[in-house]
Amino acid sequence: MTEVVVIRAALTSTEALCVVASLTGDVEARVEKDVIFPYHCFEARCAVPTLAGRKKLDMICLVDAVNGIGATADEFQLKRERIDVEKVLATEIDADEALEVARSTVTHRLGRKLRTISSFDVELFPRGLVHKRFWIVRSSEARIMVDSTNGSLHPLKLRAA
Repeated sequence: MTEVVVIRAALTSTEALCVVASLTGDVEARVEKDVIFPYHCFEARCAVPTLAGRKKLDMICLVDAVNGIGATADEFQLKRERIDVEKVLATEIDADEALEVARSTVTHRLGRKLRTISSFDVELFPRGLVHKRFWIVRSSEARIMVDSTNGSLHPLKLRAA
């Protein structure tokens, strides 16, 4: 067992199973396991040029420490949790690589949100590793990964995970 900081879940394993069963119609679907993904967490403080001066925007950026994919996130609550070590995926992306991914992700998000290509002042503040639980649910036709924080579904190959 190891203690990690986890993003508080909105779905239990039973609720994740119910979501998949209701979509697939498979009443015999079952939760195979849960996996814990590590993320580098950054607080981004941004200043955007406008006609009236600089507009300040703050956001959170998470960088998947396994695959190096960045995404902005809504506010979330954290908690400490003791978890079996084998459920926690190993980090492959270090903090320096994650910082560059976060900078690119935040800049891209600002450009899309504000529909502009102007330069942004972006300050990133590392907040450490946080973890997110995903439920792996197997139905007769598929394996589906369910995000415990928002219930989003990610289809997997039958042999994946």
